[in-house]
Amino acid sequence: MVIEKSPEAFRTISEASEMLSLPSHVLRFWESKFTQIKPLKRAGGRRFYRPNDILFIFGIKKLLHVDGLTINGVKRLIKENGINFITNIGKDIRDNNSNLQKKENISKKINIQKSKIDKEKIIEFINKLDFLKSRIESRILNDL
Repeated sequence: MVIEKSPEAFRTISEASEMLSLPSHVLRFWESKFTQIKPLKRAGGRRFYRPNDILFIFGIKKLLHVDGLTINGVKRLIKENGINFITNIGKDIRDNNSNLQKKENISKKINIQKSKIDKEKIIEFINKLDFLKSRIESRILNDL
């Protein structure tokens, strides 16, 4: 059983990587390019990303991968508009991903329900065929 973490929980680099659909090495690289990404580091250098770090990285990812900005272009945006500007972009992306996930879950539930309905219809059809088969067999026997 998987226990869902609170949205306010800190994330390990592997959890952050999964949430953001980015390899861990990209997160480490972006830490070196964007000084605003400052995960908490524990003994042994283990990284823990705060919720705002995740949102900030979502924003960076959108600007780099979707909008086509360069790293320097994103740095300029941060300098001109501040960290909250990028974080708000990240919030929009997270919310859109959350809504998409909810839609996918609803779609899966509908498909499961459809498959149950289909199964029930198939069983009902087979039972009708069995009934008709038995009637035909009894008529054939009566005719003999």
